[in-house]
Amino acid sequence: MIPAKSHIAVTVIFLCFAQLLCESAAVGQGSGYGPEVRSFLELMRHEEDELDFQIKHNEISHKEYLLAKNRIAVQRQSVVSLVKQRGEDAVPEIHVVTAGELDQLIEQNPDDVKRAKPGQVFDDKWKYVGKAVRGEVFFVFERITVR
Repeated sequence: MIPAKSHIAVTVIFLCFAQLLCESAAVGQGSGYGPEVRSFLELMRHEEDELDFQIKHNEISHKEYLLAKNRIAVQRQSVVSLVKQRGEDAVPEIHVVTAGELDQLIEQNPDDVKRAKPGQVFDDKWKYVGKAVRGEVFFVFERITVR
């Protein structure tokens, strides 16, 4: 017999996975996307396939799997949202980090990100897009490109 806590954990994991699959399918059905965005979405599907392979073959822990799966979902959602806002077939360079990873991306005062507003620029190269909570808090940045 499965202990109650284990049964609940399995149910929660299943529901999270089902939600991710539904969101992935909904994003992928957008036939209005151009070739760049469709390529990006295909890349995200390949990344998820790779994660599924790694967890199936015990190459990564369940915690690493969930973190990576959630990071991919946040990145995909952020890119699609920005593409829809801008109305162009151009995939912005998006970086999604956890609070513990902020100092790897933001050199000067990474803790300031926790109080940042969307559009705020850090280190003259990262524009803060926002944060998303999926298992844990993710901070989303877009690389600023000089045209």
